[in-house]
Amino acid sequence: MAWYTPTDSLSEADQQKGLKVLFYESLSSHAMTLLVTGAFLPGMALALGASNFIIGLLASFAPIAQMAQIPAILIVEKVGLRKLLTVAFGLFSRLALVAAALVPFFAPEGSAVFLFTLFMVIFFIGGSFAGCSRASLIKDLVPEKQRGSILASRLAAATALGAVLSVAAGFSIDGLTKLLNEPAAYAVIFLVAAACGLFGAASVAWMPEPRMPKRTDGGGWISSLARPVKDPNFRRVLIFSAAWSFTVIMSGAFFTVYMLKRIGIPMSWVILLAVLSQVTNIYFFRLWGRISDRFSNKSVLAVSVPLFIVLLLLYPFTTMPERYALTVPLLILIHLIGGISTAGFNLCASNIALRLAPHGNATAYLGANAFVSGLAATIAPILGGAIAGFFEIKEVSIDLFYRADASKVDEAFTISALSFRGIDFVFFAAALTGFYAWHRLSLIEEEGTVSESAVREEVMSSVRTSIFSTSGLSMGMRRMTAFPYEMLRKSARRKKGKDELPRTSDEPGKPPDDPPAEAGAI
Repeated sequence: MAWYTPTDSLSEADQQKGLKVLFYESLSSHAMTLLVTGAFLPGMALALGASNFIIGLLASFAPIAQMAQIPAILIVEKVGLRKLLTVAFGLFSRLALVAAALVPFFAPEGSAVFLFTLFMVIFFIGGSFAGCSRASLIKDLVPEKQRGSILASRLAAATALGAVLSVAAGFSIDGLTKLLNEPAAYAVIFLVAAACGLFGAASVAWMPEPRMPKRTDGGGWISSLARPVKDPNFRRVLIFSAAWSFTVIMSGAFFTVYMLKRIGIPMSWVILLAVLSQVTNIYFFRLWGRISDRFSNKSVLAVSVPLFIVLLLLYPFTTMPERYALTVPLLILIHLIGGISTAGFNLCASNIALRLAPHGNATAYLGANAFVSGLAATIAPILGGAIAGFFEIKEVSIDLFYRADASKVDEAFTISALSFRGIDFVFFAAALTGFYAWHRLSLIEEEGTVSESAVREEVMSSVRTSIFSTSGLSMGMRRMTAFPYEMLRKSARRKKGKDELPRTSDEPGKPPDDPPAEAGAI
């Protein structure tokens, strides 16, 4: 039997093997993505002499590549061998990344920027094809009841690895530049990323594949692609995904620019703040994963989405209108909120599509979700740049005055209450689209959804338990720095009301309402 032959059913041992392979594949793929995107992609382009237009084009390649989900869906539906397609397209994509990394060493004079851009296009498009077949494979491999916890485990580990890699790679560029030259320094980082990606693509070959279910709609390929749009509830998911992707990408494209240019903090501070956000991610991935398994993905998104909107509205207050005493504390608060909120929607925004995609039509549904998200993410930074450019020299401000003697107009104590200028308007526009996405989220129907207040109470209870445990404050703080494997109190859900959360007993010696259920682990 060939390595790419699907099996009709998976044993428990096969499933556990597949989850372990998925864990290591996720780590390596995340490491590759981290070292290719972010600050490293424009840094490599600048080192090769690319113009601002090319840099902007490179930044849009990842979301534009999501458009490849449509032909990818057709290929996956036609071939049906998802593991084979994931490995083949994954290796093809990573080899293109190797070629892009070698451009500074072997490209003919004057062709470096063109070749680098070409190879990166191939890298992103190949990765999009691989991602389509991989998402469908994961849908059938990961148990639905444990999906939130399992995906949270790998996201937490990948984010921890990312925090280390971002610091190491960010500070190593200077040292490599002294030893080699700037293009070669970035080339080394890209080669390390390609090595991680090649390992991840090859490891999928060891992942068992359940046979792909046949489409249940009985229609042709066009009807298969149209089915997610015709599904009323999944159409709400598509609208939410597009609106939320637009919000996150439009604002996220300018966070680093705002901190470097408007606030004026050094790059080392930007990296450390990003690490703070990633460490917060690690803690809350576990919490959100348990809640999503216990209740629903929508319950998590109903809390994490408005938190991110609060983050966007806080950014303009870091300059009033310039840097001031509360700027750094506000930045720390913003990155803590960012870590909490992004952990929630990074886990559940895609997981809600996984859960609501019907068995037998997962590829078309998930591909459609990725397509609309990619389309919105392609438009968002372009529109954000246009807004930032239009308002670059414009300002809206509100000042508070205090005069001990109202007749003495010149003798006034002034406090700046609000100052919007340049990129501040981008964050405000993103917040407006975020409110719309929040509204669209409320219309999605998902079994097990509870109220926002119930989820907030559970989150605060879990955090308090982790910090102030009965074994003392020092143990609580030690748990804050570890993966919180025992965050949520696992007990049966009471039936008195829809939004009432289950509780464990507070009385010594009295058992909880139900014994805790074991969460899925990799």
